[in-house]
Amino acid sequence: MRESSQPAFWEVRYEREEHLFGTAPNTFVATVADRVPPGADVVELGAGEGRNLIFLAETRDCSGTAVDFAPTALQHAEQLATTRTVALEVIQADVRTWGPARRWEVALVTFLQLLPGERPRLYRLLQQIVRPGGWVFAEWFRPDHLTGDFARIGPSAADRMVPAAEVRSAFANWSIERCAPADVMLQEGPRLRGAAAVLRFAAQAPHPTDEADR
Repeated sequence: MRESSQPAFWEVRYEREEHLFGTAPNTFVATVADRVPPGADVVELGAGEGRNLIFLAETRDCSGTAVDFAPTALQHAEQLATTRTVALEVIQADVRTWGPARRWEVALVTFLQLLPGERPRLYRLLQQIVRPGGWVFAEWFRPDHLTGDFARIGPSAADRMVPAAEVRSAFANWSIERCAPADVMLQEGPRLRGAAAVLRFAAQAPHPTDEADR
């Protein structure tokens, strides 16, 4: 069995290169930013150096919570937030075991690389931490990335990439607005640049009235 990502691996990468994925937001997050309610509280799992949350703080007046297992990434996030004069909460935690006692209006995931046996817990966690009527916006590499004419970036094996059917099944009780493949040109820092096959996901949690009707 392949070993999952470990904090030490990412810690070394963030120590060697600040702003590993740039300071601009993920393109998909920027595209859906107008769906984020002004002033919303937003959490990002695997937030890295906080670029998406800082962008939403600046453009939507959001309160951001960055969750990542690499302490250096979170230090860089705090430094960037200070430079941009926005507030940012950071939590050093592994999303594979983290279980917060609160919920947020919006949750983000961008290019979080988990193995098949770990992803069901991620999907359950996202559903647990988002308030009724709240949103999840996510982007992953999809398996086609390894077989098509795409740049050799991102995960090196298909088991860290996410098929659409898996996500649709996991969020079957949510209102899925988008769960679709997209072929895009990534320009996200020095490490994610080039043509990529991705899966983009946007879904809204049931409202209390929706749950009562089921």
